[in-house]
Amino acid sequence: MKSKQSILLTLALILTTTATFSQNHFGLRTGVAATTLSELGNLPDNNHFIFSYVAGAFYDLQLSKSVAFQPEINYIMKGRDNETTELNTTVSTDFKLHYLQVPLLFQYRDAISFEKSGSFFFVNGGPYAGFALSSQTHPSNAALTPESSKTDLGLILGVGYQTPICKKNIRFDIRYDMGLTSIANQPSDYRTKALSLTVGIAL
Repeated sequence: MKSKQSILLTLALILTTTATFSQNHFGLRTGVAATTLSELGNLPDNNHFIFSYVAGAFYDLQLSKSVAFQPEINYIMKGRDNETTELNTTVSTDFKLHYLQVPLLFQYRDAISFEKSGSFFFVNGGPYAGFALSSQTHPSNAALTPESSKTDLGLILGVGYQTPICKKNIRFDIRYDMGLTSIANQPSDYRTKALSLTVGIAL
């Protein structure tokens, strides 16, 4: 009985918060990302990166004047351009993983600037789960074993800026993804990582 009361109280608080702050928005975002694979914590290893298209949607739930909760659902491709030398010839092989990524982000924004001009800077961060849609190599384009297509869990940190343009709230976002789950079928204990730049619109 107490657990049911706790759930009802939590739902009531969420509904009250949503009603109190009317700046809740559904939005769309798109952009590009530079991605690679490297060992966990090896931030300097940014070689052999490949570019990816990023697209998705978000819901901006304002919890206070300065804090918002932002769940998202995005498509992103992550991977690494591996180079090997055979008979004095360099062979390049792209390893690609296509993900449906679900971040759960908390955002802190400059409430004073927002109240004055409708524009604000923000920082955000939180965990994500990436569900692999497919994996492949190129140029052979051969599908890899199912073990390479498991769920990718990680963290996201980012900064951005939102401003009204032509009466639309346009959002610019740069973020860094750091995977925590090892990727199978790789020569080392690799994790994913990506640096993305996107532009979005809050509807």
